[in-house]
Amino acid sequence: MRTLFAFGLLVVGFGFALADDKKDPTAGKWIIGSVTREGKANNALKGALREHAGGKYTIAPAAGSTAQPTTGGYALDATKSPMTIDMMPKGGNYDGKTLLGIVKVEGDVMTIAFAEPGKERPTKFESAAGSGTVLAVCKKAK
Repeated sequence: MRTLFAFGLLVVGFGFALADDKKDPTAGKWIIGSVTREGKANNALKGALREHAGGKYTIAPAAGSTAQPTTGGYALDATKSPMTIDMMPKGGNYDGKTLLGIVKVEGDVMTIAFAEPGKERPTKFESAAGSGTVLAVCKKAK
């Protein structure tokens, strides 16, 4: 009986884990293909691995990059269109700041546009000169 109960809890727990992933379309591993900061390409994170899981993210730069690894938390609001994302980095230039952004996932491509600290949340997936917006395009890791 105890074994059946434990198995039942395992199945229910696994079901909740699947439900959480369905609520967060950004969950998983992504390869950063491009980053544009205020209209200019920034290749420091090109090829980096970005991972989202359980409201936390990590960015591991590609081999040979001078960029530093990054970690932090994030919160999504999937009821908004486009979805909003608030990222809270730990360490680095943005430590202790909240980066207001928008995010979309279309097939195996995730696009994030976020504002530099103190700027308003972007409304478009673009990064024009002087906008204070960073745009990152990522592809689902295989």
